[in-house]
Amino acid sequence: MPDLPAVHAELRRRLSVHEDAFLVSDNLTDANTAASHKVDEPSPDTYVLLGAPTDRYPDGQLFASVRIGKRYVSYHLMSVYMSPEEPTISPELTRRRQGKSCFNFTRVDDALFDELADLTDRGRDLYEAEGLLRR
Repeated sequence: MPDLPAVHAELRRRLSVHEDAFLVSDNLTDANTAASHKVDEPSPDTYVLLGAPTDRYPDGQLFASVRIGKRYVSYHLMSVYMSPEEPTISPELTRRRQGKSCFNFTRVDDALFDELADLTDRGRDLYEAEGLLRR
């Protein structure tokens, strides 16, 4: 049986190294959601890092998030949309990929989490180059 809280805790721990440059939120609707659709109640199962506000994203552009779902933990990394070329990722991590920016996990996998951390570091560099860091 999957240990989703352990997966969430480990992904959150690894993503938290970037808190110095982003706004932390536990409310995914803070990320790019119209004011009329925002939810006021935070979720303990959600961890979000928001970049600097822009005209299009006044709360801040979503950098990354970790969220516990019903069957897996999702890690969204929005910087993959900013990369001029498709990032190189292993076949193992590709199997965890849903869409372009979402990776789903049911267990802690240090090798894949290390690779995801490297991809996240490169994403931070892209956000910095675009002036999207908060601090």
